[in-house]
Amino acid sequence: MTRQVVSFHYILRDEGGQVLDSSSQDQPITYLEGSGAIIDGLEMALKSFSPGQKRVVSVAPEKAYGLHDPQQIRTIDRKQLPVAEVNIGDMFQTGPDRHAPVVRVVAIEGDKVKLDANHPLAGQRLIFEVEITEKRTATPEEIDHGHVHGPGGHHHH
Repeated sequence: MTRQVVSFHYILRDEGGQVLDSSSQDQPITYLEGSGAIIDGLEMALKSFSPGQKRVVSVAPEKAYGLHDPQQIRTIDRKQLPVAEVNIGDMFQTGPDRHAPVVRVVAIEGDKVKLDANHPLAGQRLIFEVEITEKRTATPEEIDHGHVHGPGGHHHH
């Protein structure tokens, strides 16, 4: 099967219609199919789209950022945090590695802080308004490297 490079514009809303994110109007998102660059549910839907098509795609939590997992919520002592001052909504990486999980402060009770490692969109159905701007066959080099090269993609220096 030929892997495609797909470029698209999108507006992401939650089920209530609130805009959560969008692509910039002059710079579409470009990805290599199968690279894991976008959520599974959206990638599956985009396979059937042609350039110029506009559609609304509804993605279930299981095909987006997963279901909300109560086991991802922990309470720790405030002194274990890397900063002295902390507010609800603050986010921290749990280790020095840039791939370390990110946690969000969801509650503060005296010296205890409740942290949630779920993705902020876990458990939510996501509604994408999508317009495909381009589809092309990926080059062998892009497939080998696992990402797009050229405009909208990765540039080697």
